[in-house]
Amino acid sequence: MSHYQRNVRFILFLVLPILGFLLGWSLSQKNNDSLGQEFSRLEESQETITNLGLNAETSRPAIFRKTDPKAVDLSTFWEVWHLAEANFLRTEKFDTQSQVNGAIKGLVESLDDPYTVYMTPKEAADFEESMSGEFEGVGAEIDRRNDQIIIVSPLKNSPAESAGLKSGDIIFQIDEEPTFGITLEEAVTRIRGPKGEPVILTVIRENERKPIDITIVRDNIVLPTIEWKINEDDIAIISLYQFGNNAARDFRIAVEEIVLKSPKGIVVDLRNNGGGLLDACIKILSEFMKDEVVVRTEGRRFGDTGDLKTGRDGSLLELPLVVLVNEGSASASEIFAGAVQDLDRGLVVGRKTFGKGSVQNVIPLSNGANLKITVSEWLTPKGRSIQKHGIDPHVVVELDEGAPEGVDQVLERALSLIGTSEMYEIIADGVPMPDSGKKDAKVSGVGDSSSETDKALDASEIKENETP
Repeated sequence: MSHYQRNVRFILFLVLPILGFLLGWSLSQKNNDSLGQEFSRLEESQETITNLGLNAETSRPAIFRKTDPKAVDLSTFWEVWHLAEANFLRTEKFDTQSQVNGAIKGLVESLDDPYTVYMTPKEAADFEESMSGEFEGVGAEIDRRNDQIIIVSPLKNSPAESAGLKSGDIIFQIDEEPTFGITLEEAVTRIRGPKGEPVILTVIRENERKPIDITIVRDNIVLPTIEWKINEDDIAIISLYQFGNNAARDFRIAVEEIVLKSPKGIVVDLRNNGGGLLDACIKILSEFMKDEVVVRTEGRRFGDTGDLKTGRDGSLLELPLVVLVNEGSASASEIFAGAVQDLDRGLVVGRKTFGKGSVQNVIPLSNGANLKITVSEWLTPKGRSIQKHGIDPHVVVELDEGAPEGVDQVLERALSLIGTSEMYEIIADGVPMPDSGKKDAKVSGVGDSSSETDKALDASEIKENETP
């Protein structure tokens, strides 16, 4: 081989690896740039989707952040896992999936928020069923406060209502099993059951010295939405039982018929309405006020903070309005009443509301489970917090036990005020401050039976409370 050929081979031997390295490095940088652009695009798209989906039923987090596993010491977790697996007496109870679910629930419960929960695939399916408007159970809105399960309200014509369950009842035991410290979802699971089977709820009730056992026979529960009538004084009385999937549609149908009868005023009864979908609430409010901010949200992320407004084509914009509330009015009902107060659109009559003003998103997970997580808080248009404070009515009505049986004292008081100069004078006096509800001049006593919810709704419109 000539000296020239040996030199060429030597040069190629040195140059080719360098060229290969440079080419690979160039391609790698290009791919990294493309990947970075793709991640940026996805993050921007996620943020846009979240912003647009503020009223969506479910949503995913805007940016998925992965915790660096190097910064988390899980050695003790695995140590306990292996020791339990090797030593626990009842091996039949050691189910891997159950342990995983338990670990996830423990992580979520460490956030110390009763409305942030991990729902297993079965619990997620039950949740979706409750939102559909038909299921088997007792028919009551429940919530969790101070590690206690509380009745928000029994549903109209439900087994719970027929058995005598009342708003504010604390469920002390379910079938003789204590409830202290259990999650809302666990309570729902234990109370629900097949049609025809009984469940015994032991409740603690205000002004009762001893716990009360209430036996309720489970039945098929169909969540009612709306009933309405026109009374002899041409006042439309609309009872809205929940802000469910069909509430806005059913309300609109009712309004179309009501307008044809030319009513002189509207009473919207939200007593024992445990809430529901934020979107439905805003659509119904749009019938009474146009282009107004009716609720504000304050959250950690930009997409969870903002003002939500009504539409511009309401049919009941000028009619006198009275809203009825009580301690069973929660969540979307409180948004409705708070907006009516803050915007001076009408009068709120009854009793202090429940006080459920946090917003939960329902995030579907890859295994069919759900993560329901608190992302923001609801405020009235003037910035009043609903959470725990509730809404104080303009006119507080304490029930007179000596009144004739069958008389709806709250409704009668509302009908005596609607459209009168007294009504507008009370509205002009302004919104009652928390815990300072106005005393009704004709009824003795000031009511304050608030206790502390996604239904939750859901996303910003889940149904926050649960319905067993």
